[in-house]
Amino acid sequence: MTPHWTQSSAGRVTRLRGASTEMIELAMSPLPEDAPAVLTFRPPVSAAAAEVVACALDELETAALRLFPAWLPTAEHLEGPGGAGVPAVRALAAEVAATTRHFGPFLADLAEQALRALPDRRRVATTVTPTSSVGPDGWAEDDQAGPVPRRRPIAGRFAPEVRATGLARVLGESYRRPYVALLVEVPGVLAVPQQRALAAAGDWLAAHGGFAVWLTGGELPAAGPVTVHPVRLPEHVAALAATVTEGPGAGPGPAPATLTFPPVEGRPRADSAAETALEAALVEAAWAVGRSWNRRYPARPHYVIDLVWPDERCAVEIDGDEHRGPHKFAHDRRRDVLLQLDGFAVLRFTNDQVLHERGQVLAHLEQYLRSRRTDAHKENR
Repeated sequence: MTPHWTQSSAGRVTRLRGASTEMIELAMSPLPEDAPAVLTFRPPVSAAAAEVVACALDELETAALRLFPAWLPTAEHLEGPGGAGVPAVRALAAEVAATTRHFGPFLADLAEQALRALPDRRRVATTVTPTSSVGPDGWAEDDQAGPVPRRRPIAGRFAPEVRATGLARVLGESYRRPYVALLVEVPGVLAVPQQRALAAAGDWLAAHGGFAVWLTGGELPAAGPVTVHPVRLPEHVAALAATVTEGPGAGPGPAPATLTFPPVEGRPRADSAAETALEAALVEAAWAVGRSWNRRYPARPHYVIDLVWPDERCAVEIDGDEHRGPHKFAHDRRRDVLLQLDGFAVLRFTNDQVLHERGQVLAHLEQYLRSRRTDAHKENR
């Protein structure tokens, strides 16, 4: 059986059968080499297709802002909008658009907005107080400042069709993939008008944004027939699905975010304030050299390690509440055992620990890494 992503294509809506959304997410992490970039969208329940589309575009725009500068790597050196930052990032976007399919004005505006968001994102990630409420994605839920600007000038200056196309290209470029698949989890029970609205929104996103729209979860019988593709789970995920049914993991998981997206290899997760804050601290620490973020482990390439010091055989995992569900909990435990068998120490911290007890986390990491280096020095004498 061929993988489902080789049977579907950009600009089409298909139904995936044989696996839950969670299992498909695990199967697509890390992204297979020939797969599109896969983002999971949990749409609002609405009888208006335009409302579902607007929600999807807003969420996709937020993802693009957080992923910057992965989609505009020439802007890596820009720290914020001060000085010549804004003219510089707009000029860089214009240069990229001149030799690609990107629409120059949209790319320049998106780049400017992303650059303006950088100081706020870093401030929110590094100044969370012990009383701040932290959402499931690790970002502080603060009414005064969010990880991206509240104002959305792009939505008012570009037609939805332009936004859809532009965002699809930017998100695909972030992962160096030719197109983006939206894994859309259909709510379990929908009234007929809501089924039709969701189906129409999927058709619109496929037609105008060029997304591959993959439907999972509930059925949409009122929406008419759709091509069905069976899902072939990789062996390690199929084994997990067979052995873990219901059962308590570390506890019940939270309500999932409306849009979730994978990390860009080599970078902290763009949707995690905890990873962003930890990297901001590590970059200032001389003892933290040699680290790598979100790299697949070569000996077991179906596993990605959040943060790793390969020479010291130190793997660090930073867990949000989504890791408490039974399947992800079991997946994490299995990966820990295999890494330990390969000689790694696995250190786990929660988002709350990184955000609220960062000094203790850093001290623990420094102490452990220095001890490993001392042991290695003694062995080599």
